Amino acid sequence: MDYLKKLSSQNSDLLSETLEITNSLPAGDSSEEALQHLISALNIEIETRKMAENALEAACDRFQALFDTAGSAIVVIDHQYIIHQWNNSAENLFGYSCDDAMGQNYLDHYVPPAWRDETAWKIRKVFESEYIKETLESECPRFDGSTASMLWNLTRLNSGNDGNPQVILVGQDISEIRQTQNQLHHLAHYDSLTGAANRRLFEDRCTQAIKHALRNRQEMAVLSLDIDFFKRINDTLGHDAGDALLIQITRRLQSCVRGEDTIARLGGDEFAVLLLNVSGRLGAEKVARNILKAITEPLTVPGGELIITTSIGITLAPSEGKNYQELMKNADMAMYRAKKTGRNGIQFYSEDMNSEMQQQMRIEHALRTALKEDQLKLFYQPIFDLESGKPVVLEALLRWEHPEQGLLLPDTFIYIAEQTGQLQAIGEWVIRKACLECQRIQSISGHSIPVSVNLSPRQFIYPQLTEQVQLTLEETLIDPGLLIIEIGEKSLIEHIELAPSVISGLKALGVKLCIDHFGSDISSLSQLCKLPIDFIKIDRTFIQGVPVDHDDMTVTETLLGVARQIDIKTFVAGVESRDQEAFLKINGCQFAQGFLYSKALSGEELEQFFLMQPIAPSS
Repeated sequence: MDYLKKLSSQNSDLLSETLEITNSLPAGDSSEEALQHLISALNIEIETRKMAENALEAACDRFQALFDTAGSAIVVIDHQYIIHQWNNSAENLFGYSCDDAMGQNYLDHYVPPAWRDETAWKIRKVFESEYIKETLESECPRFDGSTASMLWNLTRLNSGNDGNPQVILVGQDISEIRQTQNQLHHLAHYDSLTGAANRRLFEDRCTQAIKHALRNRQEMAVLSLDIDFFKRINDTLGHDAGDALLIQITRRLQSCVRGEDTIARLGGDEFAVLLLNVSGRLGAEKVARNILKAITEPLTVPGGELIITTSIGITLAPSEGKNYQELMKNADMAMYRAKKTGRNGIQFYSEDMNSEMQQQMRIEHALRTALKEDQLKLFYQPIFDLESGKPVVLEALLRWEHPEQGLLLPDTFIYIAEQTGQLQAIGEWVIRKACLECQRIQSISGHSIPVSVNLSPRQFIYPQLTEQVQLTLEETLIDPGLLIIEIGEKSLIEHIELAPSVISGLKALGVKLCIDHFGSDISSLSQLCKLPIDFIKIDRTFIQGVPVDHDDMTVTETLLGVARQIDIKTFVAGVESRDQEAFLKINGCQFAQGFLYSKALSGEELEQFFLMQPIAPSS
């Protein structure tokens, strides 16, 4: 618009000059003619200038319309940050009208304090260079108190209204984009259920913490923990209760650490804690003790109130590891040691755990070879009829004929098999092998003598257990009544809601069922007695003190009495003396097993055993 005023002024000056020239011309025809030519040229010049003026005015109107209706906020300021132009989008963004904004200091009134230094620096850079352009991401305060995330493009205008340079700021509201990015970042780095850091973020923070500890000669600690028997909670109360439990556990963990520390959920019920700048073992143990105390406080979840425990492993850095993988391995080893030593406790990492882990890895690898190369064997320990003194059942017991270490008992490798996921395959092998050898046993014994096999806890909850046993019976062609499946009382109690359907499915196949380690949980008797079980085997721990320990005798008498009342046949394991045998006979026990009668026998030793031992008819 200033240019239009200047152009109009120039037209007036031109007209004045023309009049002066006209007045100075002498009178005469030639002068008249010259004057007419001059006036004609002048009119053409004036018309041309008017056309340019109109075109420029139209362009200015279009520019003003574009400026006012632009979807982006546009602000024009001078070198003192005073606002000279402010479009409608800027009004909508900030909540202030053009009249309110004009003449105001942009930095003081429309830039949050946290962003003023960077904004001023970027504006000065644009002013100081004729061609430079800058971008700036900042927050914008609105009239209603909210803030918007903005992306500003800064460009220098070389000539403003007063002829001095100005800077034009064109802003785009990227709040939704930033919100989406923040959500994606949260999903990528935080656990969606608990809000704790996930494995990826925890690894990154540990890596940075290790560098900081090395640089500043400080100590840090990594804690590994999981919830004891968490699967039982999921199975009995449902996954909603399990999720509610994990959320509350996370809150309790966060209450036990400082703001600069990190709580992470690595998966399932596995948690990890990063403690920065701790005072050695003493500081780390203090936090771990607080965590144990906090977690054992009663928890309310859908389905009831729970008291839970956890096992915690601790490793320190950088003395015990200088990278994330090493620290997590050490903390996990310490945590598993805490579980093995009774749970609800704390274990610090030690060097001997590495040797133990290496030994476990060797056993794990050797076990895979053992399954492929038929190194696993079944031994059989007879169960005797106390009245006739004759064997009535053979219990199949797993052994490993190790090529270097000789014959190994299950205690040396079953725990590792369970931790490494091989126990299911071993359990399937035991059932199949026992069924295959059952026919040979019937042949060498001359009688129908059942074979019992122990079902591991993992096998008991295996969804295709019934189908697997049925397929094995069909393939081996044995009489289902010659197979007794022993199920640990602990497995039944931990999965009491699942037990009736599993027991019914197995019973439908025609096999016989026995509860192993019966009586180890007295509170479960009323529930277990309702299951369609053929036998119960009383845990060997109760017979060990007979006839000296009065408590053992009382418990054993009670269990035998319960079995008689519900008319279930009873085995007692671990009988080693005639006094124990006499006690069992007096209290109505029918069957017994132990070194008093026979050790576990290899397949080759069975034939000699049967030649020397007459067999009682199967009950």
